[in-house]
Amino acid sequence: MRRSDRPARGSGGLPLTTAAFCLVLLVVLGAGCSTTSGVVRGDTVRVYYTVSFPGTPPFEGNLNGTPLEFTVGDGTVIRGFDQALIGMQPGETKTVTVSPEDGYGLRNETLVREVDTATALAFIQNLDRMGTSRVRLFPGMEPVFEYTFPGNVVVHYTFYNISEQSTTIDQNHPLAGKDLVFTITLEEIGKK
Repeated sequence: MRRSDRPARGSGGLPLTTAAFCLVLLVVLGAGCSTTSGVVRGDTVRVYYTVSFPGTPPFEGNLNGTPLEFTVGDGTVIRGFDQALIGMQPGETKTVTVSPEDGYGLRNETLVREVDTATALAFIQNLDRMGTSRVRLFPGMEPVFEYTFPGNVVVHYTFYNISEQSTTIDQNHPLAGKDLVFTITLEEIGKK
C-alpha cells in the first residue's frame, strides 16, 4: 500500500477523520450547545419580565411576583414579546426593543375627539355602570382609565385638556405608538 493510499493520521494515531470528529464533538459539547431548539410556537412558558420606555426605568414587571404563564403564539401577549421568546432556553435572559408595529400598534388619531365636559362626565358615569375600572400610570403620561367589561373586554380612555367647556377623550391604547424595552427571563418551557 502506498503512503498516499492510507488515511492520514492525527498525532494520536487515529485516522484524521475520526480525530476531526472528536475535536468537533468536544467543541460542541464544551460550548454548551444543546439538541433542544428552545421555545417554539405552541409551547407554554413561564417568564419574568420588566418593561420600560427606551432610556427610562421599568414601569411594569413581575420580578418579585408570580411568573407570567401563557402559550407562545396564542395572542395572549403582544407579537414582539412572543417573537423575543422564540429559541430561548430556560434560565436565559434577553433584552429586546419592541416597535409599535409589534407592540400595541400605531396611534390612530380618529380615536381622539373633543367633547363638552358635561358629555365627558356622563360618558364616564356610563362606563362606571357597565364595568370595573382602574387608573393606570405610565411615565410622562396622563393617567389612563382602564375599564374591564363583561366577557373580559378591556378598553382604555385618557382624558386631557380638561376645562369647564371641553375635554379631550383619547381611546388609543396608552402604549400605542411607543417603543417598549422588555427584559425577559425564561423560567420554564412546557411543550404542547
